Amino acid sequence: MDNDVIQLGLKPIEVWPKDQIIETCGNPTICSTHFLDVQEYHPRLIAKILELEEHQRLRKRSFRGACGTKIHHLDTWLNTEAELISLRARAFFRRVLECEDAVVDLSWANIYRNGDFCMPHSHVRSTASVVYCVETGDEDVEDSLSGQFGFVDPRLSSCCPDQEGCVTKPFYPGMKMGTMIIFPSQLVHTVNAYLGKRPRITLSWNINKNPLPGSPLITNAGE
Repeated sequence: MDNDVIQLGLKPIEVWPKDQIIETCGNPTICSTHFLDVQEYHPRLIAKILELEEHQRLRKRSFRGACGTKIHHLDTWLNTEAELISLRARAFFRRVLECEDAVVDLSWANIYRNGDFCMPHSHVRSTASVVYCVETGDEDVEDSLSGQFGFVDPRLSSCCPDQEGCVTKPFYPGMKMGTMIIFPSQLVHTVNAYLGKRPRITLSWNINKNPLPGSPLITNAGE
């Protein structure tokens, strides 16, 4: 479980590192954690994602506001690094929700290229969603919010500083490489337009305590 290790080449990596810190982000229902060992697995993980992006059969792209290019089902990638971070997402769910089981309903990568963004949306068929930053891409010196993940939900007081229930300010929890965030899937969230040259890459999971019948690939978007 959380105390397990996974073998990356000749090196064992803890699924949940000792003394890993979980913090709340602006609301008790939103939590984040940051992994410090990303150099052990990010290079191969990024290479795998970009390799999969080249395969027309595996990738899905709708329009610029649909969260870039998607590659679904991390568990089918045959990639140990993707397996590691998926185990961490499930461990995060169990720790935050204080439960024994974490069943992934849907998982995917999002690859943002210049001009891609994510329209405000929430996720169906899911108790909690987890998003993980693999690559932030290029910093925009003229716009610090370029490509930023944020919430625009009237149920969050951090989005409604001027009047209860009225969104006047998006809440950006802040994400850097190695940051993982968990939040209730029903919260409305978005990603600002990304204008960099290098790809911005995130991974996402929709997770429940128990499996659900039917197909998850209906209206879910991603981060």
